[in-house]
Amino acid sequence: MGVQKRYQAIVLGILLAYTIGLSVGRRESALYGTAGADPAGHVSVKAYRDGELFYEFDDHNLITTEGSTHIRDFMGWANQSNVACIHLSLSNDGAPQTSWTKLPGEITVSNLDRATGTQSALNATAYQVTYTWTASAAADVQCTGLHWSAAGDSSGNLLAAASISSVSLQANDMLQVTWTVNIPDG
Repeated sequence: MGVQKRYQAIVLGILLAYTIGLSVGRRESALYGTAGADPAGHVSVKAYRDGELFYEFDDHNLITTEGSTHIRDFMGWANQSNVACIHLSLSNDGAPQTSWTKLPGEITVSNLDRATGTQSALNATAYQVTYTWTASAAADVQCTGLHWSAAGDSSGNLLAAASISSVSLQANDMLQVTWTVNIPDG
């Protein structure tokens, strides 16, 4: 291989490595946030039938206007309740809107009603909430919400919502939802 061909191969390799690194960095920052960035969230959904994984979806969420107000209030503007955002809901609604105050078609049947998740700290700026439902009847799910109230189908407490690829559950299917919330440091 000539000197010019080696030089071209090295330059092409460097450009390829830079592009891959940039792409992965964008994906990670979009899902989990980066220093100095806005609050970010990530939702992971898995469904199991007869103990076998048959559905998996990961994406970011949309923080509602009401959720942003709750964060502001919690941080000191009007912190009256100090209520944690650890309650998860499901629906078959389409793309979330920032104006939502709950999931419009929140599922309240088939053992898929709003549930209090198990929370854990991931690091100094992020936490995770996970819950696994077991469907008692067939249902379609394509949206999940994160709330600060455990009251099923209640309004005025939706921090964030995420659209997921539709999953059709049958009786006894398990659906696991994990929300990751990151409030990046400055």
